[in-house]
Amino acid sequence: MKILFFINKLYGGGAERVSSILMNHLCENHETTAVVFDDKEKSYQINSSISVHKISVNNTSRIVRFINRIRKIRKEIKKNTPDIIISFLTPINIYVLIASLFLKKRIIISERSTLNRTKSRFVRLIRKLIYPMANRIVFVTKTDCQNFWLPQKSLTIYNPAIFEPFNNYENRQKTIITIASNGRWHIKGLDLLIKAWAIIAQQNPEWALEICGKIRNTQLPDGITLQNQERVRWIGWTDNITETLQIKSIFVLASRFEGCPNSLIEAMSQGCACVVTDCDCGPKEIITNDVDGLIAKSENVDDIAAKLQMLIDDENMRRRLSAKAIEKAKLFDKHIFYAKWDNLISETATE
Repeated sequence: MKILFFINKLYGGGAERVSSILMNHLCENHETTAVVFDDKEKSYQINSSISVHKISVNNTSRIVRFINRIRKIRKEIKKNTPDIIISFLTPINIYVLIASLFLKKRIIISERSTLNRTKSRFVRLIRKLIYPMANRIVFVTKTDCQNFWLPQKSLTIYNPAIFEPFNNYENRQKTIITIASNGRWHIKGLDLLIKAWAIIAQQNPEWALEICGKIRNTQLPDGITLQNQERVRWIGWTDNITETLQIKSIFVLASRFEGCPNSLIEAMSQGCACVVTDCDCGPKEIITNDVDGLIAKSENVDDIAAKLQMLIDDENMRRRLSAKAIEKAKLFDKHIFYAKWDNLISETATE
């Protein structure tokens, strides 16, 4: 079949990474094209057989940009004559569904974060009016799938664990690591994490906190800088995240919102002992408290600090949670992810 992908970009975030993984799989059996709106930075690795087109819309007026983007998306659809269209992320989903009006195309859209993250009443209204036009809607959490108002079209496909399990817990650094761009500090709760670390840093002089992710020119909240914090290291982007995770003791997500965090599944597969918050909504579907990780209260700095201190104090607990995390990560095996998408595409093509 001919499959046409729409996504904002192919670099930087979890949604973009998953889309590249999916496209690299689908191109083995289908003619696959990707349409992006931003290609300023190096993308995740894309198979050479995948054709990538960029839509550029530079008008200053928001209304004019909206109209031109719809027009150009519609032109791409007509030019590529796809059997299946796949769209990732709420804004792009809305654009694609509007642009596809009366073209009689089979469309799969995918929400990549929790629905509760969208506070705009206007976006919620547009989503309610437009999403019924899709053939199927993919969510990355069961909570959002069950709460959505189109159960007959909705399904859950968790993000994949793409790394081979790493079972060795020896020679781990006394380091707590999180993965997040500083530009997403609010969503990822970096301010909460740094404040939690400040509570316990002095009593743990051999330990440090590392923040791995792109460092952008972003305004951070008061009291938080990229320098002068006690044993907080902003290590920037790394292309070898597996090697990084394999030598860290604890992985933490202090997020305010999450979908199905790739970084958590990756950290579990590499044997980190994990701490997450019970935010909306993905991490608490992945982690079972005190079985394969610890769950702290969302936006509760004291509880995040307490859970981290529990792991710092108890190496046996770290080892136990590490072993169980590796087993849990196997439930997110990439071949399960591929099979679910293959089945979905086949079913959608015959509807």
